[in-house]
Amino acid sequence: MNVANGGSGASGTRPGRRPSSPASPGMPESQGDLRIAELEERLARLEGDAGLRERSRLMMDRVVPPEASRHFRNAGREQLLGIRSIVDFWIRRIDDMEGRSRSDAGRETIEID
Repeated sequence: MNVANGGSGASGTRPGRRPSSPASPGMPESQGDLRIAELEERLARLEGDAGLRERSRLMMDRVVPPEASRHFRNAGREQLLGIRSIVDFWIRRIDDMEGRSRSDAGRETIEID
């Protein structure tokens, strides 16, 4: 009865969840874990290699002209400035609402005909 209906069975899986599967079909769980650890180690070596980053930068410099890079950098800056404007707008709006609620707390408006 160990299905998504919430029953618990002998396999030890939690109700409503599928049991975990091995990394690759036909590969035992322990071998899958070893393979994942090996791939993570290789990835860490590649990401830590400064030569790889330098080669990537040189390739991009050959493909993308300096003027285009300048435009992309400026466009990114403009997007950040746009986000800053939105945040500033909402901060001012909250400050105004708080200021009005404080100043109106002790006042009473009386209509005179």
